[in-house]
Amino acid sequence: MKNRNTNRFLPYEADYGLLSKCRAWEKRVLCILGICSVLLPVFSFYSKIGLFNILWNVVNPVYFLLIIAYYILNVYTETFLYPATARKRRKGFIDNSLGSKFLEKPVEGYYTNDHIKTGPYKMIVNCAENCYFTMEIAKKMIPQIIIKNVIFATLFIIFAYLGVKDNLVAIPVVQILLSSLFMTELVHHINFIVKLDQLFERFKEEFSKKSIGNNLLQEAVLLFLDYETILAYNKAPLSDSVYNKLNQKLSKEWEDIKQRYEIS
Repeated sequence: MKNRNTNRFLPYEADYGLLSKCRAWEKRVLCILGICSVLLPVFSFYSKIGLFNILWNVVNPVYFLLIIAYYILNVYTETFLYPATARKRRKGFIDNSLGSKFLEKPVEGYYTNDHIKTGPYKMIVNCAENCYFTMEIAKKMIPQIIIKNVIFATLFIIFAYLGVKDNLVAIPVVQILLSSLFMTELVHHINFIVKLDQLFERFKEEFSKKSIGNNLLQEAVLLFLDYETILAYNKAPLSDSVYNKLNQKLSKEWEDIKQRYEIS
């Protein structure tokens, strides 16, 4: 995620647009499923009443169709679309950094390092820019993730309790499972930020060196692979709204970092 400008061109931007739409529909379908999960028991309980019986007969089949639709959409998005789009992004990164032509068109206006000659050093600078933006956006997403998980965990615990309130064994099991699900996402996100922060420290160490070593290409490849590995283990996509909000601020901070480490 980088500073947007009028001259920016990404050969894979349409792919990311489709990915964003698919993930948005995933969220919508999941919310509808959650609402149906609450309404179905109510309709079932009052199914002898005419209106509720009609609602039960309508909502019940729709509920199962939505489950199937969500599964298909999730598999398509995360198993096929996201990996293919991420591969194009990596090709664009290599093209811009090393001057290759893996994509049919070049990446333009995405990185702020066009003044740097293509090669291992530019590869390191581009990757550091990626790492910095990703890390800062992930940090700003922490309150959002906490609020989301607290709300969903509370609702699920309430409805689960109502469903098993007479079962003394099931209650603590449900509470433990749901609490662990909430904590797991938060822990994974914090771990994601910590790993990015550690990686960015390595970038700064590289920039602090007085001279370019003979193993610069090896360092560039290793840093790039480490960054991509961290991304692969991220459990949630970065928020576009947070990115748009922080874009100008992070762009200025990145220019300050380049000036500080004399990146040119």
